[in-house]
Amino acid sequence: MKFILEVHLSIDGTGMVSSGPFKARSKSDIPRAAYQYIQEIKRETGYRTTIIEKVIINGEEDITDRITEIENRLVPKR
Repeated sequence: MKFILEVHLSIDGTGMVSSGPFKARSKSDIPRAAYQYIQEIKRETGYRTTIIEKVIINGEEDITDRITEIENRLVPKR
């Protein structure tokens, strides 16, 4: 399944928006694909303090809560 992902992040206090076409096996795999993309951005920016502000698919569905849920489940808070 193809979808358009739009990610709004704050990296060390600087806003960033990234978007583009992505693929997932099914609609239920989209949050995982989005989370992996955000992790890629974090690697590229040197793991600076990153806040996920908004994650939108296909210009209309906000999945921010599902992404932060994945992040909180996979990365324990210190």
